[in-house]
Amino acid sequence: MKSYGEFCALARALDVVGDRWTMLVIRELLIAPSRYSDLQKSLPGIATNLLAQRLRTLEEAGVVTSAVEPAPVSARVYALTEWGRGLQSVLVGLARWGVPLLTPGADGDHSRGRWLVFAIMALYPDRTEMADGAEFPTLTASIIADGDNLLLTADEHGVRTALSGAPAPAEVTIEGTSEEVFRTLSGEQTDKPKAVVSGAPDALHLFAQLTSHAHTYGLDLATLDR
Repeated sequence: MKSYGEFCALARALDVVGDRWTMLVIRELLIAPSRYSDLQKSLPGIATNLLAQRLRTLEEAGVVTSAVEPAPVSARVYALTEWGRGLQSVLVGLARWGVPLLTPGADGDHSRGRWLVFAIMALYPDRTEMADGAEFPTLTASIIADGDNLLLTADEHGVRTALSGAPAPAEVTIEGTSEEVFRTLSGEQTDKPKAVVSGAPDALHLFAQLTSHAHTYGLDLATLDR
């Protein structure tokens, strides 16, 4: 990428992460360390030579590191460095700003269940953003969306989500398209379809408590200023 040539922290940061696809590569690595083939699959539309170039640039900048993992992985795996993980709050803030842009729905756009890992980072406050005395309920939820399986864990430390190879045992199961699951977890006001949520009555009550902490809870996203 050509440098902006400005003595400005924002300009210098954009010299590193401002190219097309770069922040989406970082999003994928925030979700989980990934093999090259995983990144290709999770970034529909990116040319293989462009992905290689973006990864090389990020490695040279110290944002990403890679190493060949032994069996059973037997492949080079890319991960964010500690400095690279500092971009999480930046990307989460940008995603929160962009939430109103989701109101028209997927409308033919690509969708992946794994992207919900990042979406949940944006939907829910971290522990430092919680009001004094406020706490997340203790709950596990298995999410099944667009062929991907995720496990959401909520407790006094916050809300965390990870990919799982198969539907994980949990107190609540949430199943639907990524769009439907996002609407369900967001707690937004909408007449559009939501995911199917199942579990014991006590667990469903805790799930309702969880969604009440979402930044979007009770909002009609279509009415937010843009």
